[in-house]
Amino acid sequence: MRLTVFGATGGVGQEVVGQALAAGHEVTVVVRAPARLPEAFDARAL
Repeated sequence: MRLTVFGATGGVGQEVVGQALAAGHEVTVVVRAPARLPEAFDARAL
């Protein structure tokens, strides 16, 4: 499934993205400050 997550640097957004990636989904994130994305979110996986 392809997902778009707005606010992926917040607590809930990080959890949603993490679980979606772990489940094998393709995730696109929309954030105001890309530098705040956790290193665990591999840019190739997003």
